[in-house]
Amino acid sequence: MTAERSPRRRLHIERLELDLRGVAPASAEAAARALGPALARELGVDAGNIEATRRIDAGRVATSSSPEPGALAAGIAQRIAASLRKERS
Repeated sequence: MTAERSPRRRLHIERLELDLRGVAPASAEAAARALGPALARELGVDAGNIEATRRIDAGRVATSSSPEPGALAAGIAQRIAASLRKERS
């Protein structure tokens, strides 16, 4: 007997530009890798309710030159999710 799996919701992001100037390269790379999962957590069930949008400017995230990558990814994900929610309303 197998457990039923809930359908996966997908959000296709065609292009994402991150300006991580001033952030240590290793931190920037790790944060970029962590961004997908952080965005999925931040959007949760909302991902299925987001309409197509041409361009979103999520603004700036204040950070140090050597931020913890997970925290940086979470901050970026929060800004993107907040921008997507504003576009819907």
